[in-house]
Amino acid sequence: MPIAELERLWRRLQPLATDWMPLSEPPPRGSRFGSPLVLSRVHWVRPEMVVEVSYAEWTPDGLLRHGVYLGEREDKPAVEVRRDRPKPNP
Repeated sequence: MPIAELERLWRRLQPLATDWMPLSEPPPRGSRFGSPLVLSRVHWVRPEMVVEVSYAEWTPDGLLRHGVYLGEREDKPAVEVRRDRPKPNP
């Protein structure tokens, strides 16, 4: 990602910073990526910004595999964004 886009995102996220975790469930603390997640070190933001990402799949523990930021979306409010659930096989 170009540095200019990282700086733009940083400026957009700063006003959304919050001390509380805006999730109904905390993220998994254990990780297959090495160190466990330390919630006190997480920088939370209010869920008011919508971005588009591509990814390979959802993992069994609910994480995106190979997530890639594609850009910000301004055509959809954050309150309308929901995770697509796979349809069950008949």
